[in-house]
Amino acid sequence: MSTQKNVFYNILFALAQVLLPLITFPYLARILGPSYLGSLNFAESFARYFVLLAAVGIPVYGVRMIAKNNHDKTALSKTFWEIFLINFIVTIGLSVIFIFSIFYVEKLAEDKVLFTWSLLFFISQVFLFEWLFAGMNKFKFIAVRYFFIRLLFIVGVFVFIKQNTDYQKYMALQVAASIVVSLVNFNYLRQYISFDKNIFKQLNLKQHIKPLLILFLTLFSISIYLSLDTVLLGFLADNESVGYYSSVLKLNKIIIAVLAAISAAIFPKITSLYQSGEIEKFTEMIRKGFYLIISIGIPTMIIVFSCAPQIVLIVLGEGFERSILPLQITAPLILIVSLSSIFGFQILNALSKDKEILISAIIGMLLSILLTFILVSKYKEIGEAITILLTELVVCGAFIYFSKKHYNMKQLLPLMLEQLLAGIPYIIIIICVKLLIANPFIQLSIIGIISLSWFAVFHFILLKNGLVKEQVLLFLNKGAKQVQV
Repeated sequence: MSTQKNVFYNILFALAQVLLPLITFPYLARILGPSYLGSLNFAESFARYFVLLAAVGIPVYGVRMIAKNNHDKTALSKTFWEIFLINFIVTIGLSVIFIFSIFYVEKLAEDKVLFTWSLLFFISQVFLFEWLFAGMNKFKFIAVRYFFIRLLFIVGVFVFIKQNTDYQKYMALQVAASIVVSLVNFNYLRQYISFDKNIFKQLNLKQHIKPLLILFLTLFSISIYLSLDTVLLGFLADNESVGYYSSVLKLNKIIIAVLAAISAAIFPKITSLYQSGEIEKFTEMIRKGFYLIISIGIPTMIIVFSCAPQIVLIVLGEGFERSILPLQITAPLILIVSLSSIFGFQILNALSKDKEILISAIIGMLLSILLTFILVSKYKEIGEAITILLTELVVCGAFIYFSKKHYNMKQLLPLMLEQLLAGIPYIIIIICVKLLIANPFIQLSIIGIISLSWFAVFHFILLKNGLVKEQVLLFLNKGAKQVQV
C-alpha cells in the first residue's frame, strides 16, 4: 500500500477516534457529572498507565522490527511471537501488582468493582497487536476494524448508561470492545503469522531485551508526565479536579491523535528509506510531514484557545466552567506534541537514536515531578495543566536540539514562518464572529466553516505549489487510476 494511502487510512482512523468519542463524550459528561466522570477517568488512566508499562516500548520497537522483517513470513512470524511473548509475560507480572493495588491502596479499594473492570481492560490490551498491523502497513484494516467495533461500543453506552451510578458499566463496555477486537485480530493475523511449532523452537527473546529496555526507560520517563498526570492529580487533589482536567485533556488528545496519525503512517516508509540509504527522499519526506502537521496544528491550536468557553459549554455542558482555563492552557499542546512527534518519533527514532530520546524523556520526567508537587496540591487542575504544558515544551526543545545534529533545520524555518503568518486570519475571523454573534453554538459553527474555507483558499488557491495541495492531488490521482483499472 502506498504512503499516501497509509496516511489517508491512518487519518481516517484518527478522525474516527475524534468524531466517534465526540458522540458519547458530551452525553457522559452530562449524565455522570464532574465527580463520577473524574472517578471513571481516574480508573481508566490508571489502567492505561499499566498498559504503557506492560508494553515496554513495543508500540515503537515492534513497528520498527515488523517493518524490517515484513518481507519474509518466517522472519515476520518469529519476530511477532518473540515480541508478543515478552509483552504477555510482563502483562501477567504487572497484573499481580494491579490486583494487589485494588485491595491494599485505599484510593482503589474504595471502588473495587470499577478497578476490577480496569484490570480486565488492562489484560485485554495485550491482544490488540496495533504494532504488528502498523509495521505491516495494514492501516486500512486498523481503520475499518476500529470504526465498526467503536460504533457497537457507542450503542452500548447509550443503552446501558442512563444515570451517574452506571459509570462502572463504561469500563465493562471497554472490556467487551477489547475482547471483540482481539477476536477479530486473531482471525486476521492468521493470514500472515505462522503457528507452526518449528517457529517456537527458534524463538530468541533475549535479543530484544536490551533495545526494549532502553525504549522502556524512555517511555517510562515520558509516561510520568504524559500518562501519569491524571493519576497523580487523583491522588494529590480529588476526583472532581480529575473530571475537569481529564475532560479538556481528552479533547486536546483527540485532536493530537489526528496529527499523530500522519507521523505514524509515514514512519515505516521513513525508516525504510533511511535503512536503504535514500537520504534525500528521507529528508524530503520529513519536510512534507512537518509541513502537513504545522499547517493543521497551528490553526487548530488558535481556534481551541480562542473558543475554549464555547467548546466547554457545547461539549461538556454546564457545570464544567472550571475546565475552560485548563483547556486554554493546554491548547498549545496540539502543536507542541505534534512537533515532538516529528523530531522525536520520525527523526530520532527512525535513526535509532534511542539514547537521545531517553535523555529528553528523563528531562521531562524530572521537570514534571518537580512541578506536579509544587503546583498540583494548591492549584489542582490548573496546576496540572501548567505542568504538562511546560514539560512538553521542554521535551520538544530537547528533541529539536538532538535532531538538528542529524537533520538540517534551516529548511523548516520558512515553512513555519509561512504557517504562522497564515494563522493571523484565523484570529481575525474569531474576533469578528464573537463581536457579531452571541449564541455560542452558532459562534463555533460559523468560526469552523469560515476557518475551513480560509484553509482551503490558502492551500489550494493562494499557494500554487503548496504541499497540502500536492499531497491531496497525488492521493486523488492514484485513487482515480485505480478506479479506471
